[in-house]
Amino acid sequence: MHQRTLEIDKYVYKMGTNSDEMYVIQSGIVEIRHKHDKGQDFVIEKLYRGSIINHNSFLMNDEIDTDAKCGTTVSLFYINMNKIKELRNKHIQLEKALIDVEMALVNPGACEPAIDYIINDPYTQRHFMKHH
Repeated sequence: MHQRTLEIDKYVYKMGTNSDEMYVIQSGIVEIRHKHDKGQDFVIEKLYRGSIINHNSFLMNDEIDTDAKCGTTVSLFYINMNKIKELRNKHIQLEKALIDVEMALVNPGACEPAIDYIINDPYTQRHFMKHH
């Protein structure tokens, strides 16, 4: 993963773009935002250290449904799709695990997640850091 620092009011990503990166917040606050049908911008959620952002859209190279804007200066780690492709080719177990996740996301009976982030969950943070 690579590290990036963004200043307050900068966008991590914008709605309508295709997802080619996944993020883990190291420090700061990222606001997940959406425009109301009357054009008003509102904050859906504020994410903090350890939050994983954009994991499902990233795997599916899907269009992003929300904006992610820095509420403070933010330091984050990110990985792009090219690196994941490289890792998938190199590690068959990772390839199999990601195929399982992708199949679950496209399964006709599966519900598409409304918002694509994982709130700072201590188990998730420990599990992610231990395996990456």
